[in-house]
Amino acid sequence: MLKKNQLALILLTLVLMLTVYYITSPFDKEKNPPEETPTETSGRLEELTQMRLTLREERALTVLSLDAIIASNEATVTEKENALKERRYLNTLTEKELLFELQVIGRGYRDCFVHASELGVNITVVAEEQSLTVANELMNEGVLLFGIDDVVVTFKTVQQVMGEVS
Repeated sequence: MLKKNQLALILLTLVLMLTVYYITSPFDKEKNPPEETPTETSGRLEELTQMRLTLREERALTVLSLDAIIASNEATVTEKENALKERRYLNTLTEKELLFELQVIGRGYRDCFVHASELGVNITVVAEEQSLTVANELMNEGVLLFGIDDVVVTFKTVQQVMGEVS
């Protein structure tokens, strides 16, 4: 009797998930293509998004090489352990970068790009005005979050960010 109840619960959950998917599906959006809006006026900047993608691709390649070491029959236990630690470190670093970007954007700034490594943390904030107080706060938060003393905060306008990438 218990297995029948579990099966019924699983099927009910599946039906509910499919219902929610079809209600929120993007099928209606295909009929009406969205109007193109300039990158400069709203949302996150494509240039910084491209920088994020490049960073993620580099880290994905590093994780692949670490996975190869972990899966290797020829690697020693110490090498596998170090590769696993490095992989966890990279995943944690990526999560912290994303969290910090969202915190900065939550303060009302247009966009933000955070790149952290063993050497330091670079924070680029897209804003029309520079604030020494905000820069100091971001530096302190960066030191606390990443545990790295070398934190650099840079304020740039949309035009400066677009000019650097172009």
